Amino acid sequence: MNRISAFYLLIAIGLASCKKDKKDDPIIVPVPDQLEAHMVPKLDGQNYIVDQIITSSQGYRYYFSEIKILGTDMANGSSVLSDSYLFSFQQNGTGIKSVVGNKIDFSNLSLNIGVPNALNHADPSVPASTSALNISNAGDMHWGWNPGYIFVKLEGKVDTTDNGIDDFDHNFLFHLGMDPLFRTLSFNGINWSASGVSKYRTNLNLFVKEIFDKSGDEVDLRVDYISHSLNNQMVLSNKIMDNLVNSIEKE
Repeated sequence: MNRISAFYLLIAIGLASCKKDKKDDPIIVPVPDQLEAHMVPKLDGQNYIVDQIITSSQGYRYYFSEIKILGTDMANGSSVLSDSYLFSFQQNGTGIKSVVGNKIDFSNLSLNIGVPNALNHADPSVPASTSALNISNAGDMHWGWNPGYIFVKLEGKVDTTDNGIDDFDHNFLFHLGMDPLFRTLSFNGINWSASGVSKYRTNLNLFVKEIFDKSGDEVDLRVDYISHSLNNQMVLSNKIMDNLVNSIEKE
């Protein structure tokens, strides 16, 4: 073998060796965003806690022991964040929903408080096991005696004695449902704040005092303290539902 042939043979062997040793570059799979939606009850600029006493605009005192909201269709147009949600402040804190998604798709957000007519009167055992509308998840947010869901539960105690002593002697209870109480909220310019690696959170603030003490639409819990959304209770039920909707704002 002449010198030139030997030279080219060594180059070929070297190239083959490099090819053999070379490893494929790793494929980088982007990590999807984890999006968390929260509803944060607020009182006087601070986070509200269960059983915290509120002084009404009329001077008496009360507190919430339970705030629950069942809703549907958290979305931005055709981009769906979740087809259902259950907010249960006493049991689960402020969380509404945690899903995988892209925050860019949800710069705006709408959501229903309540369940649309067709779903409201359907068999509650039919929705997927992961749905808030499945009876195993909705639980006491379905009437049972009536073919439909309870959209909102507000329960607590009120002090009717006005004697300066913590004598919360009276219960209030509002179970708001039925088709006329269905509502939709819409928010533009949603703020998604980083809460970890590829994790983002947005808050909707619920100003609890506005539910019963909205100026011009006050509810005196010493007099009007119960509704199961019956026909003769609809004026009061609509008033409270409207107050609730107007008390929710994006952060």
